[in-house]
Amino acid sequence: MSRPSRAAAEALRACLSCAGLLVAGSLAQAQVAPSIPQAAWGETLLLAVRLNGVPQDGMWRAVRLPEGLAIPRQHWDDMHLRLPAGGVRRLEGEPHVLLSREGDWRWRIDEATQTLVLDAPAAAFLGQRLELAAEAPRVTEPALWAPFLNYDAQVQARQGGPTAADALWELGLLGPRGDLSSTQLSRRGGMTRLDTRWQRDDPQRLTRWRLGDSISHAGSWGRALRYGGVQWGTDFSLQPGFLSFPLPTLKGEAALPSTLDVYVNNSQRLQSRVPAGPFDLNELPVVTGQGEIRTVVKDLLGREQVVRTPYYVSPALLKPGLRALSVDVGFEREDYGLRSNRYGRLLASVTERRGLTERLTAEWRAEASGRQLALGAGGWWLWPALGTLSAATAVSQARQAGRGWMLQSGLDRQAQDWSCSLQWRHASRGFSQAGQSSATAAREVLAVAVGRSWAGQGVGVSFTRQRGGSVEARLAQVNYGREIGRWGYVGAILLRDLGRGGSGTTVAFSWTLALDSQHSAGVNVQRQPDLQGRQTTLVQAQVQRNPALGMGLGYQVLAGSDGHQLAQATWQGEQSVLSGAVGRRGGLTEVRAGAAGGLAWVDGSAFAGRRIEGGLAVVDVGGHEGVRVTQDNQIVARTDAQGRAFLTSLRGYQTNRVGIQAGDLPMDAEVQAVEVQITPAARSAARIAFPVQHGRSASLQVFELNGEALPPGAELRPLGSSRSFPVGLGGRAYLGALAQGRNEVAAAWLDARGAQRQCRFDFTLPPPRGDDLPELGALICH
Repeated sequence: MSRPSRAAAEALRACLSCAGLLVAGSLAQAQVAPSIPQAAWGETLLLAVRLNGVPQDGMWRAVRLPEGLAIPRQHWDDMHLRLPAGGVRRLEGEPHVLLSREGDWRWRIDEATQTLVLDAPAAAFLGQRLELAAEAPRVTEPALWAPFLNYDAQVQARQGGPTAADALWELGLLGPRGDLSSTQLSRRGGMTRLDTRWQRDDPQRLTRWRLGDSISHAGSWGRALRYGGVQWGTDFSLQPGFLSFPLPTLKGEAALPSTLDVYVNNSQRLQSRVPAGPFDLNELPVVTGQGEIRTVVKDLLGREQVVRTPYYVSPALLKPGLRALSVDVGFEREDYGLRSNRYGRLLASVTERRGLTERLTAEWRAEASGRQLALGAGGWWLWPALGTLSAATAVSQARQAGRGWMLQSGLDRQAQDWSCSLQWRHASRGFSQAGQSSATAAREVLAVAVGRSWAGQGVGVSFTRQRGGSVEARLAQVNYGREIGRWGYVGAILLRDLGRGGSGTTVAFSWTLALDSQHSAGVNVQRQPDLQGRQTTLVQAQVQRNPALGMGLGYQVLAGSDGHQLAQATWQGEQSVLSGAVGRRGGLTEVRAGAAGGLAWVDGSAFAGRRIEGGLAVVDVGGHEGVRVTQDNQIVARTDAQGRAFLTSLRGYQTNRVGIQAGDLPMDAEVQAVEVQITPAARSAARIAFPVQHGRSASLQVFELNGEALPPGAELRPLGSSRSFPVGLGGRAYLGALAQGRNEVAAAWLDARGAQRQCRFDFTLPPPRGDDLPELGALICH
């Protein structure tokens, strides 16, 4: 009876254990979210990890289960890995990633070293996007109110003739809300107004407002006209780093953290580090036209992948979804440069371009001038193997000419091997558009150009034909150029007029030699028919020096076989640009002299400088005279008696590097920075200050407590100052930026064992006595 009783007891105990497990499992399952399945606990392991042969930092806690290996999801996410086929399980309320024996994952546990060995393909990692697009510019300098005046005057005297004087003036006002300007041309016959306009930019929205005299947007088939009125439109140049056309996107993958090198036409454009996994490289800056991108991915184990990708980038296209709109409303300008205020017919035009896909951009345009209307549409399509194809059509309705139509098409290819351009346009007799009547406009125009370059040389062939209207012409041209190493560059041109009553054939040869970065010499030989149809040969030789970007002299000396002789020079100074020339032709001598510059009232003072072409700025160096001021590492000005300099050519919405030469400051001057980077608005005025602090100087000798002099190379820094001063032989030192009275100085150096040593000392600076440098004697550093 004992055996059956013992067996019954064991059976009962087993049943109770199973029941307890079932109840516990039910309770645990009730606490788990229904989206994550529950797994049973197994053996817990503490493992080192090696991923694709590379040891990882730290140890991982893992759970061995019958279905595979469970790893806390936090560790998995830290390595940017995708979830495996096993999905996610929850163990005691914590999500775990389950590694099974199925799928692309390969894993094993090295029992001897307790290491989890993972082999993951590159696709198992989460992808990343490398964005290279430039951000919108942020103006860093507040704009000031500044009235200004630009001038460009010239006096010319000819032997036996009258003396002529001309001047071009521009009067304007720069301010925080845009700039206002008006240009005038002064001649012997009087003064003529050219343009008067107010302009305001919005770089964040890439738009520009202009009120007054403007030039209309032409679109793909219109004409650019001068008019007076209101203009509003998209202007991508307001963000210099913004690229409006589509750029190639590179895709790649790496199984390990790797280095990425990108070469465009064998020129390195990018070097970066990428983590393991797939990556997308967007907005890669490339040369427009056809080219090749070479991507080199090298991982930690030295394995290298090289991918070559051909591309074609066309600046005529817009990115998908990008829109460019321009609106012009006003009155056409007539007799520009001759009459000041003569305006004619009403002009209105609207042009919109929109990127539809990465290879297709569409445009529509409507214009009206007087009783003349025209409406048209066009587009650009990229064919990577050939180039950019374009087409447009338009219809018109005019009171006198009636109805008309126009068709045009084109091809543009820019590549390293060969390039070409083809433009064809045909219009009916009744087609008219703003700025051109149907009677004078050419009804058919054909222009073809093909070129090829190789091994430092290039050849080009072009043909142009124009029929109908007031002018008919047929021209053919062949040009050839070749680099000849240190002997410079040679070029040849053959031009033939194929029209009726054409002028014949013109042949030209040129040779140019660069003597250095500024000097060059050249010879030109040209043979062409004169007005009587006779062939004449002209030989010219010249030597010239280009002026530097900063201050300097430029000149040109020219002599020709026809007796023409010319010597001219240009001096770029701080406050103006002076020019002069002496020439002789046909036995007569001519002398010319000119001056150009700009005047402005900024920050309560008047300044004189070169012409104000871009933004202007006043540089303040704290009252120090004669300090050289640089712009992009070129010396462009010196400070005046008040310590201020005038800059007139800052680039709008771009980073400008403006600095000062610290060697021009006194020994006791302390400046926080000798160069700043500023981003001004276009045609704006700003103030740039270099705060300069002054302090007294003294010489001394510093010893440690044991009587040894501080070693050479030790640094002394007066407390409260950002400057440090080195110690020389015998503990001798020179200190600047000192205050009158008590000063405390910290010393730091490395001893013979490389350990950091520090000490401090203080002293009282005696009252100044003339210009003598006080000698403080020997001081003990504690």
